Amino acid sequence: MVLKLPRAAEREYLVVYGIVAVYVAALPAGPALVGISRDLLHSLQSLRRRWPALQITAAFWVKDKTEARLICREVNSSLAHGQQGLLVANAKTAQRKVENVAAHMGIALTEHDTVLLRARSAVAFIEERIAQAQAAGELSWFNSAYRAWRLEAKQQGRGMSYAEARARLRQNIFRQILTNETQINPKRIFPPLQGIDFSVSG
Repeated sequence: MVLKLPRAAEREYLVVYGIVAVYVAALPAGPALVGISRDLLHSLQSLRRRWPALQITAAFWVKDKTEARLICREVNSSLAHGQQGLLVANAKTAQRKVENVAAHMGIALTEHDTVLLRARSAVAFIEERIAQAQAAGELSWFNSAYRAWRLEAKQQGRGMSYAEARARLRQNIFRQILTNETQINPKRIFPPLQGIDFSVSG
């Protein structure tokens, strides 16, 4: 079974949220590997440089990198390795080992499908919030800041599309909600440029 991976804004949300996945990947012939990732799509793309046919078949999410590393280290030390650094075990065996190790360590695993559903719901909520703010004129500061940044950036040989700026705004709203911040800081959205400065906007 090939896992449906987070994409675009879903990836942004999970990275900002800070949770980490313990994943199982495997080749069609069976050999598997177990690793950790904050961005499964990026990890898969990196792995495919060495194993083009590799697929991520399972993933479980834990609260931070420390827990993920504990599980991954124990799984990889207790299962035999074969050629090219892959496990002798197949994907199902590796997945069961991850579940058993986590249970033995008392580490809570959240199913990938559950996390993906939560991410999609969060993205939909943020997109609706941005659309409402745009309609109410509450994002005039953002549009003005983007125009000012783009003009200055062009003179310095740099650039950023409006879509990318909106994505960075979305990431900062994720962060604002998750950390209970009361303001969005434009300095986190627009990369620093000589000759331009942004004050914090409410």
